[in-house]
Amino acid sequence: MEQKPGAGIVREELNSIYSLFACTRDILRKYGPELAPRGRAGGVTFAGIAVEMVNTVLRPLLTKWHPALAEWEATRQPGASVVVHERAWSQIEDLRSEVAETRKVLLDLAADLHDAMQIQPLIGNT
Repeated sequence: MEQKPGAGIVREELNSIYSLFACTRDILRKYGPELAPRGRAGGVTFAGIAVEMVNTVLRPLLTKWHPALAEWEATRQPGASVVVHERAWSQIEDLRSEVAETRKVLLDLAADLHDAMQIQPLIGNT
């Protein structure tokens, strides 16, 4: 589900994205070989989709925006509203736009995973 423009706190969205990154990386470390069965050569696997997601979707977004947002957050004066401060950042709309694009890519990857595993989607691609 897409965030309404200007709604919520982008820091929370980045934290959620980081949680997905960390959880996926942990699953790959723990179960790596079992997630890419040999009988599926050339086929789509959880591991293949997960590695693509971590390396080409999540990592670039987090590497670019996490430190930039943290630097801006560090300038917030004591007692100032987190929401108001975040919305005053000159780069907030660029970040929101990239988060929205990332959400679309993640939904596409989820659809690929559903197809590969031959299961019904749990969420709609909206």
